[in-house]
Parts: sequence; C-alpha cells; structure tokens
Amino acid sequence: MATYDCDAPARSLVAVGGGDATMFAAGTQTIRGGNAIHIVSHDRDRDVARCAAVLTHPDGEIWSMDARCSDGGSGGVRDVLATAFDGTSRGGVAIWRLPPSLDPRGDPTRGDLARVGTIRSSDLSDDADASDGPRCVRWSAADPAVLAVVADSFLAIVRVDAEGGPDPKPNTRGVLPPGSFVPSPSCASFHPDAPDVLAIACRGPDVHVHDARAGLDHPPSQTIANAHALQVRSVDYDPGAAGTRLATCGDDGLVKMWDARNFAKPTGERGAAMDGHAHWAWCVAHNPEYPDRLLASSGGDGVVRLWRTDGGGGGDGGSVGSIGGSIGGTQLCAAASFRGSHADTVYQAAWGRGDDPWTLASVSYDGRVVLDQVPRAEKYRILL
Repeated sequence: MATYDCDAPARSLVAVGGGDATMFAAGTQTIRGGNAIHIVSHDRDRDVARCAAVLTHPDGEIWSMDARCSDGGSGGVRDVLATAFDGTSRGGVAIWRLPPSLDPRGDPTRGDLARVGTIRSSDLSDDADASDGPRCVRWSAADPAVLAVVADSFLAIVRVDAEGGPDPKPNTRGVLPPGSFVPSPSCASFHPDAPDVLAIACRGPDVHVHDARAGLDHPPSQTIANAHALQVRSVDYDPGAAGTRLATCGDDGLVKMWDARNFAKPTGERGAAMDGHAHWAWCVAHNPEYPDRLLASSGGDGVVRLWRTDGGGGGDGGSVGSIGGSIGGTQLCAAASFRGSHADTVYQAAWGRGDDPWTLASVSYDGRVVLDQVPRAEKYRILL
C-alpha cells in the first residue's frame, strides 16, 4: 500500500498514461479556490506513491474527470482529460491536454494545464440554472470523439475533434426528472462497443439506458427498476463482455451484477448482490485487463473492496461466499478488503493501465490517494 495526500478535498480520480508508466490523476474540490490536478505515479519496486505533477485547474471545484487513453506511446489521445467543474460562475466542462513529458520518477512538475476547450452549462441545457453544473463526465471507449455529461437536471452527449476540442453545442441532450439529485463522479457508463448507448444512475433507485440515436429527450430504451434502495450511485459496463454485463452499486451498500439482455433481476440465484459496504457504495470499476475476473468497489465506510466476477473459490480478504446459477454464468464473490487507509468517504476507485493492471487506486474526500495491490494469491489464481 502506498499513499499520497492532495492536501485538499477530492472526489475524482482517473488513470492516465500507459505502458510501464501508469499514473493517476486526482482532482481537488475546495471552495477556497486553488484547485489542481495531482498526477500521482507508483514506484512498484518500492511500493511508493510519488507526485509527478501538480497542475492548476483555474475553473474551480472538480466534480468528475475522465481521460481519453490509449496504450503505449506518449502524447496523442491518451493525454486528453475532461473535467466537470463548478466555480464562482456557472459551471461546465473543460477539456485539457496533459504535459507530454511527465516524468513519474523525476521531480514534480508544477504549472498550468493546456486548455483545449470549454463548454458552459448554458450550452449543454437550456434549463440549466447557475447552480446546475455538470457532475459527471465520461468518454466513450468505442468512439473517442464522444463525451457524456451528466448534471443534476440534464444529460448531454458532446462530440470533440481529433485534438479534443469540443463542438460548442451538444450533439444531443435531454432533461432529467426534477428532484433532489447530485450525480456521483461515476454515475454514467458507455456501452463498450456502442458509442450511442449510455447507462446512467438517474434520480432514485433506477438505472436508465439511453440510446442517443433516438434522442436523449425520449424515454430510456431500457430501465432497471429498483436496482438499489434509495439511490444508485455508480454504473460500469464490463468492457470485455460486449455490453452484456453491467455492475451497479448504491445507497443500500450493495454491489450487483446485471445481464443487459435481461434486466428483470440481478444475475445469480440470490441476485448477485453482496453486502459490500456498511454505508453508501459510491463506485464500481471493472479491471480493464481482466474485466471478467476482477471488480472493485468503494464506499462511504472508507473501505475499498475487491470482487471476483467469475465466482472463484474463497481467498484473501474473507470471502463471503459465491453466488452461482447466474444468467450468462456471472458470479460475484468477495476477494479482498482494503481497510484503514481512508478516514473519509471513498468516492472513486480506478485501475492502473498498460503494464500495471494489478494496481488499484482510490481517493477519499479528505484528499488521500491510496494505491493498493491485488493480493498475490488472487493474481496467481487469474494467471495460472
């Protein structure tokens, strides 16, 4: 385990880089100003977290981030970062390019982000008021020119050019039902093979799947009714299952797996729902290299949990049992728990990319970034 402190509240985290230089970007969220994106690298040999850069974010509080990444090389699309921000004026979405020469092993770089473009809330929704800033941004893996934006009252899909510059008007947009709702940083997930299909954790206990080809102002194409008690906080498509598997978590503390071909019930005889957290569960994230084997979750109890999505037998972290007999063979089984590192709500977790799929990063509201490793026994279970 390695830790790094941003010295400011934070709730957004994303993997950047690739190859043997996996890094993570954490965005701060302080109303006092001086927000920044901290680039944290991982020295795997010594298990130490290092600050590679602190880059000023002049647009205010960062509510969510996502990186448009590709494996290997330097520069290019992997360095395009989108942030959902809220400042003294109306919020919006900013698109940035990270410095091309970040050295994960050198002295920290301090400076400014290179702005590519900005989209204000007024351009995303006619109904957006001054307090209704975007709360979640997500790039499409199937089409790197597509970006989804979720706010308290609206949903929009924006197209960008090859350099990351946004179209000043969204490609399509829709109004979400009224009510008290603050989207989480990971409340939306694109279908891995269909850039027009987006699942969102909407207001209340339901998950909605929208097809942008029909327009976001139309009813959702699919709905998971009562997916969780109270509020769904996070959704994540399995990137390796052709859009047939979806993970969710919510205020009931549960982690659930769903077969997108049949949303009538969660997969498994007992619903593939595990009591993952003692408080609200805020994030679920599939491992990008082994999405059919590993899933991470984080919650308001300050705990990060690791799950087997293939239902393998017991192991480190205190397995609470396998759930079998599932639709499509999906099973969910506890593999490990990482406790004691966070003292506040863990809003987001992110897996390493490139040559480092075994590092799991997480960020809590107190600004602490923790880098955990998949237990060795679990790694061998997958590789051997």
